[in-house]
Amino acid sequence: MRALKIFAFCVLCAALLFVFSIIDGVVKFAFSLGALYVGIQFFKRHETRGPRIAFILITILLYFIYTVFYAFYLAIQQQQAAV
Repeated sequence: MRALKIFAFCVLCAALLFVFSIIDGVVKFAFSLGALYVGIQFFKRHETRGPRIAFILITILLYFIYTVFYAFYLAIQQQQAAV
């Protein structure tokens, strides 16, 4: 159950960071603040080093996975538009 909570925090934080990286305008900073808030809440609830390190590493990994899938999505969209 604890691992599931850590993973849920990671998914949420990575998703907020991903949305921050792909949109333009001032609204993007709301997503950055949301990711910061999720991180602060996670660090308040987990005071040991292990879960904190896992949170940071899994969040970074998920962020890159989201970015790669988005790049694939954009590539497919561009190929369909060119045909």
